[in-house]
Amino acid sequence: MPDHIHTIPVLDALREPKNCAFCVMREKLEGDAIQFILGPAYMEDDVRMDTNRIGFCKRHLDAMYAEQNRLGLGLMLHTYFQQQNKEISAIIKGRLPAPIFGKDKSATVTRLKNHMQKTHDSCYVCRKVENTFARYIDTFFYIWGKGGDDARLISGQKGYCVPHFIALLEAAENLGRGKREKFLDEILPAQQARLEEMEGDLEWFTLKFDFRNADAPWKNSKDALPRALAMLGGFG
Repeated sequence: MPDHIHTIPVLDALREPKNCAFCVMREKLEGDAIQFILGPAYMEDDVRMDTNRIGFCKRHLDAMYAEQNRLGLGLMLHTYFQQQNKEISAIIKGRLPAPIFGKDKSATVTRLKNHMQKTHDSCYVCRKVENTFARYIDTFFYIWGKGGDDARLISGQKGYCVPHFIALLEAAENLGRGKREKFLDEILPAQQARLEEMEGDLEWFTLKFDFRNADAPWKNSKDALPRALAMLGGFG
């Protein structure tokens, strides 16, 4: 099957000899989203309106700061604080519609806390990434369903990180029973082998601390801890 524009990012990730193809996709999405925000997009009113309203999580704030575009980040955060201060001031002064139980101080505190918690828990980059990532999972199953060489890229994968494997299992629930069983037959052996390999590497990593194994080779266990953490939480 020739690559189409909507399949290219997924196929590219499946072709990379990395630990988890979906981690490759997600890392690329996050990088593209940050470059988009800190590029000319930060001067676009509709983007700034969204970032002012939604805000950013700490991880993506740190990632944007690391990009060294101080002006772009500064301009964006300035209007974010400007918008937030306007809304917070309105709550404090009681200019927003009052709750049905009146304008007492406890109601103001509750509304203020809820407003700040809502913006603190949201992130423009996360939303942008999640929206596209959901389509990537759909595309993954589209490629698998079409068969051919591209589908063999999926059957040739050596497992996925735990969070993305769970996402695949959840998405597979939408397949018909026959297709779901066929899909599981293809991915479960590789995933199980990957987890068992991880178990073995961790075991040998711990045994290397025994003085009797001091001169024994590390085999594939020297980086077992970071690989195990990545396997549990996602690579990248």
